[in-house]
Amino acid sequence: MKNQSVTDSRQTSCHSKQQAASHAMLHKLSQFIMQQLPRVPRLSDAASALNMSCRTLQRELRCTDSSFRQLLADCRHTLAQQYLQDASLSLQQIAFQLGFEEQSSFQKAFKSWQGCSPGIFRQRRLMAVSRCHPLSGFSRPVLQVNYGTN
Repeated sequence: MKNQSVTDSRQTSCHSKQQAASHAMLHKLSQFIMQQLPRVPRLSDAASALNMSCRTLQRELRCTDSSFRQLLADCRHTLAQQYLQDASLSLQQIAFQLGFEEQSSFQKAFKSWQGCSPGIFRQRRLMAVSRCHPLSGFSRPVLQVNYGTN
């Protein structure tokens, strides 16, 4: 019985180390994908960057119940949420930054991730921020320009 608990403890330790290594690999892979956008990286590019074969990367991803395509979508989703907080960026610019060839493809993907269009998401975020802002109840000064008056 004592040998069984030693074996169990070694397996648990080994499993924990594998999980930590997998988590580190996923983090590196996510960073790589985000750095490559708007150029959409291929699996072979990512494998080379991580110093492993394509097949090994696929096996590692399968062990984490993920895929390269899913990780790419997750990275795009995360970045899309960040970019949509910047009102100076148009939806077309955001779509391009995320590597989508068409704005409509970005909108369709975003709706599948978030359940609403990117425009609606942006409006909700901006409204939530303005409600939380301490000066949101006060009117802001407006710059008035008068042309042609003497």
